[in-house]
Amino acid sequence: MASPAVNIDPDDPVPFAQNNKVIVEQPKTDHDNWSNTVNVPVPLDSLCDPDDPVNPIPSLQLERKERILKGAFQPKLKMYPRTQFGNRARSFQSSWYDDFSWLEYSVKLDRAFCFVCRMFNTAPGLNAGQVDFAFSQKGFKNWSTSTTKFKKHQNSISHNFSMTAYHNFSNCKPIDVTLDESRLVSISEREKQRLHNRNIMHRLIDITLCLAKSGKPFRGHLEKSSDVCKGLFLDIVDILKKYDLTLQKHLEKGPQNAKYLSNHIQNDLLTSINNVMKRSIEKKINNRLVTIMADETSDVGHHEQMAVAVRYFDEDLCKPVEQFIGIQPVCFDGASAMSGKFNSVQSKVKEINPSAMYVHCYGHCLNLLIYSFIEGSPVRHAVFEKIVNETNSRLKTLKTLSTTRWACRAEAVTAVEKNFSSVIQCLEEISENTKYSEVRAKANVLNYKHPT
Repeated sequence: MASPAVNIDPDDPVPFAQNNKVIVEQPKTDHDNWSNTVNVPVPLDSLCDPDDPVNPIPSLQLERKERILKGAFQPKLKMYPRTQFGNRARSFQSSWYDDFSWLEYSVKLDRAFCFVCRMFNTAPGLNAGQVDFAFSQKGFKNWSTSTTKFKKHQNSISHNFSMTAYHNFSNCKPIDVTLDESRLVSISEREKQRLHNRNIMHRLIDITLCLAKSGKPFRGHLEKSSDVCKGLFLDIVDILKKYDLTLQKHLEKGPQNAKYLSNHIQNDLLTSINNVMKRSIEKKINNRLVTIMADETSDVGHHEQMAVAVRYFDEDLCKPVEQFIGIQPVCFDGASAMSGKFNSVQSKVKEINPSAMYVHCYGHCLNLLIYSFIEGSPVRHAVFEKIVNETNSRLKTLKTLSTTRWACRAEAVTAVEKNFSSVIQCLEEISENTKYSEVRAKANVLNYKHPT
């Protein structure tokens, strides 16, 4: 609490008391003879230190704070002024600083003060009616009873209140520092919570991806905590939390209104994953020629769903890739709603991009013609079956591409690819042996479009 002691060097001029005034000898230069100096007494009043208790307490907040942080003014002189008390001359003793850290001494007044009482005696509500003016304003000079008075003051109520105010002031921080620290703590807590939430979402996203890739249903009929089967999504979460402390802590000790397990969150996760995949694919096909194939079908819930496929060349993989979205030749089936000139899908696409070309899907043509032609008649099927037996093929019948119009199935394509020669021989024999001109014409057209 004490400020740096003011030490008097032995070689410095020595102060002494004369008529109860402190005098210090200072050298004065004799201008007539520069080699000779004389000592002239100069009052110590002219050398008053700015921190001396005789000076008023600074009124400005920053200056007052700076003065308080310096601590008590405790100058250490070689000799303090002496005052006559009865038969003995007494003076202030620098050793008192060690016993009373709050003690300070005014060189100008030759009086002792209490630093904390002088600085905080006006603390509102604390020292009301308890102020000891001898140590806070006037100064104490009765050196004959100094130790007793110092101890009494140290145990007084006013001094204890002032000490409390001093410690509170010393430990407090400026409002801007306090606000900055509070803001940093708040930011740190938010960042910690954000990282925790992100870790939880990573786990839920992985569960969503696993179920979505395998085409599994997410929800169950009943999803209460007491139900045995709550749906695959919640069941997998229950399994993982047994081995994952982060997920377990979140579900058991986290906010019960922010578990991120509701059906709305599941749908949001699927939508977010879909948007991320779309942006990734869009970035890959940007400014490239692509082919779009689209068709509409009903799902198991009897809701119409639009299936869209995009084919483009991936330069990184050096091969064609089928993905999603694009604009350049567009492939449709032959239905009027898709291929019509004025109000069809392909006309609407051309309104957006006039360079888009209409191409009838050859896979759909193949499905409509070959399958419908051969499998649509028992006689033609018998011819196909005879040729298959003669060529030792395992295939006994052709397969339709799909019950939902032209959607591709691998087994149907493979059936035609592996037995293409048998299909061509069947068409040739039907064309040569049939008695119906219409059947012969269809067989010739198919054979003409798919020559060996």
